[in-house]
Amino acid sequence: MIRIEIRKIQVTGAGDTRIISLPKDWAARHQLDKGSNVVIKELSSGELLIYPTENQIEKRITRLRESAHVSRDVLAAYLLGSDIIIIESDKSNSLTKKSNIKKLSRQLVGLEILGETQESIELHFLIDSSSLPNPREYVHRCFSIANQMQSDSITAFLNDDITLAKEVIERDVEVNRLYFLIVRMLKIMVTDKREVSNIKPTTCLDWRMVAAYGENLGDASVEFAKIVKKNPNLRETLSKSTLTKINSLSRMTTEILGESIDSFFAQNVLLAEDLKARIDNQLENVHREIQGDISKHDKEVVWKLSSLLSFFKQLREVAIDIGDLVIANDSST
Repeated sequence: MIRIEIRKIQVTGAGDTRIISLPKDWAARHQLDKGSNVVIKELSSGELLIYPTENQIEKRITRLRESAHVSRDVLAAYLLGSDIIIIESDKSNSLTKKSNIKKLSRQLVGLEILGETQESIELHFLIDSSSLPNPREYVHRCFSIANQMQSDSITAFLNDDITLAKEVIERDVEVNRLYFLIVRMLKIMVTDKREVSNIKPTTCLDWRMVAAYGENLGDASVEFAKIVKKNPNLRETLSKSTLTKINSLSRMTTEILGESIDSFFAQNVLLAEDLKARIDNQLENVHREIQGDISKHDKEVVWKLSSLLSFFKQLREVAIDIGDLVIANDSST
C-alpha cells in the first residue's frame, strides 16, 4: 500500500536553506538517527528520491529449495536482481545438484559462492551496482561480439577452418554472460527505486530488445559453426565464383549489422532507412544469386547448404528488426 503525506517546507537562516522532516516511523524502520546519512537523487521528471545509504539497505535475498529445475530458479533470481541466493536441500538431505549450480554460477557475472555445506549453497552478487558502466556499453559489446562470431563462422566455412568454428562455439559463453548481466541491470533499473537513473524505462526496454538480438545472433552463429565442424570440406562442392559471392555477402552483412547498432544508439532514422534499402537492393540480390548457384547441385548438397542460406536470412532479419526499432521510436516522438 502506497502511503502519501504532504509536509510543509521550513526555511532557516537567511532563507537559503529549506528543510523537510522525515516521517518518524520510516526513520525508525530504517534505523536512522541524528548523524545518519540518506541519499537524495533527482530524477529526470524533477522528482526527488530519498533512501538510506547502501550500508543501511536490506539485501535482496531469495531462498530456494532444491528441485529438478533449481538451475532455472537460480537464473531467474539472478535476473530479478537478488543480492543473495540461498539453495537448501529438501528434508535435510545433501544437495544433489551442486555441480549444476556451480557450473551456472560461473556463467553469471558477479555471482560467487560464499557459503557451502552438505545441505546448502549460498551465492552472493559481489559487484557494486553503482560501479558498473552504463548498460549501453554492455549492450554494444554484446552485439559486437555476436557480430564478429557470425563473421567468423562464415570465414570458417569458406576456409574449412574447424579450429575457428570451435572458437565461435566457445565464444558464445561470453555473449550469454553479458546478456544475463544486461537483463539483470535493466530489470533493477526499472523496478528498484534505489537504482533509478535518468534513463527512461522505454529506453531500457529497447536496450533489452537489442541485447536479445545480439544473444540470438550469437546462438545462430553457434548453430552454423557446429554444422561447419560436423561437415568438413563442405565448401568444396561450390565453385570459386559462388564462394566469392558468399564472401562478399558476408562482408556486406557484417558491415550492415555494425551500422545498424550504430544507427540504434544514435537514433539515426536516415541511416536506418538507408540500411534497410541496402538490404533490399544489395543483400537480397546476392542472396538470390547464391541460392540459384546452390540449386544447380544435387539434392544432398542443396540440403546441406540450406543451413547457409537460412543463416544469412537470420542475419538480415536482425538488421531489419533493429532498423524498424529506430524508425518506430522516431514515429512515436
